[in-house]
Amino acid sequence: MRIIPSEISNSTRSQAERSVFAALKAIPDDQSVALHSVHLPQHRRKRVGEIDFVVITPDILLFIEVKGGQVQQRDGKWYYGPPGREVGPKESPFAQASGGMHEFDREIGALVGDLRDHGVPSGYLVITTDVDIERTTEFEPPQYLGTTAYDGGRGLAQGIERATRFWLTRNSWARTPISAALRKRMLEAVRPDFDLVPNVQSRLTHLEVAFERLTNEQLDRLDELDSNPRLIWTGGAGTGKTFLAAEAARRKSATGSVLFTCASTTLATHIRRVLSDDAITVLPFDRLDEVRNRTFDQLIVDEAQDLMTYERLDTLEKLVSGGLGEGRWIFMLDQNNQVLAPEAYDPDAWEYLRPLGSMYGPMRRNCRNTVQIVKQVRFYTGADLGVASAGEGEPVRFTDVRDAPDEATVLDSYVDELVQNGVSPRDITLLSASGDWETSSARLSQRASKIERFADVVGTDRTKHRLTWSSVSDFKGHENHVVCLIDLESEYLEGRLDALYVAWTRARAQLWVACRPDTRQVLKDLGVAVLTREGRVK
Repeated sequence: MRIIPSEISNSTRSQAERSVFAALKAIPDDQSVALHSVHLPQHRRKRVGEIDFVVITPDILLFIEVKGGQVQQRDGKWYYGPPGREVGPKESPFAQASGGMHEFDREIGALVGDLRDHGVPSGYLVITTDVDIERTTEFEPPQYLGTTAYDGGRGLAQGIERATRFWLTRNSWARTPISAALRKRMLEAVRPDFDLVPNVQSRLTHLEVAFERLTNEQLDRLDELDSNPRLIWTGGAGTGKTFLAAEAARRKSATGSVLFTCASTTLATHIRRVLSDDAITVLPFDRLDEVRNRTFDQLIVDEAQDLMTYERLDTLEKLVSGGLGEGRWIFMLDQNNQVLAPEAYDPDAWEYLRPLGSMYGPMRRNCRNTVQIVKQVRFYTGADLGVASAGEGEPVRFTDVRDAPDEATVLDSYVDELVQNGVSPRDITLLSASGDWETSSARLSQRASKIERFADVVGTDRTKHRLTWSSVSDFKGHENHVVCLIDLESEYLEGRLDALYVAWTRARAQLWVACRPDTRQVLKDLGVAVLTREGRVK
């Protein structure tokens, strides 16, 4: 049976749930889908939901409640846990399953239409993997699977069949089989709420945990984890590659050791904070000597275009069990102009790697940038960032400045405007095209003493509402709500579309560009060159 997610999360401590997860996965059924740990909308702030498993089959929508360890009933009250350390009294597992079923029926019905009107029957099954509960008036035998009948998971398929037959007699409106189209609609309705993952930025800053919805495109990629040992995912800036790589690492860590690497030290520092599980090792490429005597079950390489040489691939080959030819790995890379160091990309090395894995791309849904930013990047660089899904935003602002002192004055005025409109300084990053703090216009800003260097604070608990300053290379793979590109001399743009691409795509909502003398003309020439190359002007 297909199960979502394809790998159980390391955060699932319940051995009972792990057992049922494996047993469901082993059932030879290519029509049904099981979802693990599905939360109800009123509990959206909880990482683990109220329903242990939801199984969508051609015959029924079945809810499974799993209890491991000791389960006791005394005087009509239920207690869970080892003797002497019981937790309770609580409601019975049958009441929990029934309540979850009815609440879920209402919620999914609001999305696909009333289930009764569609003829969709539903029911629940309670499983105690370690004990047998004596029969009570609270449940009928087909609604329950105890340790004897469960038999370590070998009896689960038969238990589901028995529960299905029982519930079909209780759902007089049932019209089965449920059509494949309706089952697909039900799954699509569940998955966006189910596949909420912790927002990377909220984890980093220890703010109240927010959740991000995975796009259907990203969900499809995560579904590939189970069936394809070697994957190559490509996509432009903002399509969620790093976000997706981190979630893939979390899921794969449930079944073995994971090495996550990239070229950027700041990005590795950021990801290390996000992926805190013991089974996951996060290191920038230049520190892989620290694990040179180890091999990992899974390798994940983010921003792989920055490591695409035979020498670097040879290093990675030795760190994954089975090597690049037979091992399990994921390479994430951008097909556009994101190679800041040309010597780090060898097209022959790419041609060597490509046939070793299953390739998907480019991903088409840009989750980061507004429509305005996507259009500006494409106009000046020709890079395809996909379809913007972050919505409409403010137009990109280009401001002419004479020199560094003038730029500092104009920059202060713009930041003041943002702050007066409720934008926190911590949501603003000053991105320096030169990457030199000593000569940067930011040093002349009235806020200079309160500007934090991004490389110094990434991966820490930032509590102060201050601007950050960064070089373009250090900020690659990162993002912020507002990005101000400063220190942009005209000569910096010559032959450097890669840096322009990286810099502009770091902004989620607003991009502000300070143009030194002649810079505006060079930008115009870049745009004309792109239009000419694409045949839109002659």
